[in-house]
Amino acid sequence: MQLETEGILFASGDSSKHDIYELEFNVTRSGVTALRLEALPDARLPSRGPGMTNYEGTIGDFFLSEFLLWKDGSHVAFKEAVHSYAKNRYGNKETSARLMIDGDIQTGWSVHQGQGRRHVAVMVPEKPIAAGTWKLVMHFGRHFSSSLGKFRLSVATDNKPAVARELPPTAENLLAYPPEKLDDHQLQLLRDEFLLSAPELKEHAEQIKKLRVQLPYQRALVMKERPAENPRTTHIHHRGEYLQTGQSVTPSALDFLHPFEGAHPADRLGLARWLVSADNPLTPRVVANRQWAAFFGRGIVATVDDFGFQGEPPTHPELLDHLATKLLDHGWSTKWLHKYIVSSATYQQASSIRPGLLEVDPGNTWLTRYPRTRLEAEVIRDASLQSAGILSSTMFGPPVRPPQPDGTTSTAYGSPTWTASEGEDRYRRSIYTYMKRTAPFAMLSTFDAPSGESCIPRRDRSNTALQALTLMNDVMFMEIAARMGSDLAEMELDTGPTAQMAFRRILTRPPSEDELSAIVDFYQKQYDRFTSNPDSARQVAGADARQPIESAAWAMVVRAIFSTDETVTRN
Repeated sequence: MQLETEGILFASGDSSKHDIYELEFNVTRSGVTALRLEALPDARLPSRGPGMTNYEGTIGDFFLSEFLLWKDGSHVAFKEAVHSYAKNRYGNKETSARLMIDGDIQTGWSVHQGQGRRHVAVMVPEKPIAAGTWKLVMHFGRHFSSSLGKFRLSVATDNKPAVARELPPTAENLLAYPPEKLDDHQLQLLRDEFLLSAPELKEHAEQIKKLRVQLPYQRALVMKERPAENPRTTHIHHRGEYLQTGQSVTPSALDFLHPFEGAHPADRLGLARWLVSADNPLTPRVVANRQWAAFFGRGIVATVDDFGFQGEPPTHPELLDHLATKLLDHGWSTKWLHKYIVSSATYQQASSIRPGLLEVDPGNTWLTRYPRTRLEAEVIRDASLQSAGILSSTMFGPPVRPPQPDGTTSTAYGSPTWTASEGEDRYRRSIYTYMKRTAPFAMLSTFDAPSGESCIPRRDRSNTALQALTLMNDVMFMEIAARMGSDLAEMELDTGPTAQMAFRRILTRPPSEDELSAIVDFYQKQYDRFTSNPDSARQVAGADARQPIESAAWAMVVRAIFSTDETVTRN
């Protein structure tokens, strides 16, 4: 095929439901036996692909309903048309290149779910077309304006069968050269494309092509600096009245911490560099204080969200300076800081109160014992899943919906439904839980997790009866307990060792003799109760449980341990 003309046309962008492209050009080659139309991705708009649909349609798709050609005023009839890819967005009706030469404006060729790739259609005229002035008319549309953004038109004068292939341009261009002029790398490239096109290897080739597809990327709104030659003038407004402008001001920072003007550019990047400069004493202290608060429940400066005049003074100022300095020395590595904190004697203290220290330090201000703080909401859920052995380690991906009580979201705006995820997604880490502003995940809200509307440095901690009821009766915790109960029952150990295993998996320590005795007695009572009511055991353990009575009894044990204060408290 010889390239004769290339066009780039863009849709008007209005609400018209039909676009007509007209091209008129001279062709010097006679005896044209085939025309090839390539829908090309635009490098300026890689996510859109060849289509330029903007009005109601799918961006990147198009609908070519008629492909019409005249030569010196005489209409050219086509007998055959083939395509490399076609898919209809609406309904089950056929879409193909053949339908764009059938004279029916309601049918045509589209490439739904093929956005971002090159697509090819080859049309064969009833008789060869002579050289002369050609006029091409392409009709686009259907339910809305759905036109083609960038395309290339080529012609051929041979008698080979019409075949539409989506060869990469790098490989296609090599076909114009004889084999002896190609090096080993170019020959291998052609060989690979030949194998990917071989019908015998279609199944394997499809897998390879899927792996080659570029992963979609997330779009995010970002702020862009105004050009240096067009800065925005900012004024002080008299008593806050926006119509009464006063003295103009220039970008700067708090020079009393360390100089800004002259040392950093007056833009957002300069401010960022000023914040993390080694000369800035504030930022590393704030970071170190927040990490300390994450481990001890209280920062060295208790007001972790306020280091100003209204904040509290540090209880251990030398320690705060030491941590901030070490953090800078280790390249702002929070991983190093975490290891440094947890390896300290202060962190490794017991939570028990030693004689005589309660009077000296009643509020544990001086950290004479390890502070007992309740775990954060997400950690409580993830720790329960980990104890049951079902926490998913899968990373990234869209948000998921763990199970929660029916009707929880019914009172929110629009009464959104909450359909729990299936399979492994049900047990993803809490960071992947779907968040809706008007209907947050109930369990997280119960345990004081923020709604996600704003970034907060410090969470409130409450202690309510609803939290205990959630741990005992929430469908999510009941399901976790049932999964762990079935796991314990299938171990087929004696009651004592199984009870020890359950206790250690949840609380990470062996039980005392009294605790073990209480667990064994509780299990026996639950076992006897479910033995007398097998249907109730099925309801607790689930229909798939192979040992429903034992599984249900151990599920009740797990439920009880989950509800203890030690389970949800860092000691």
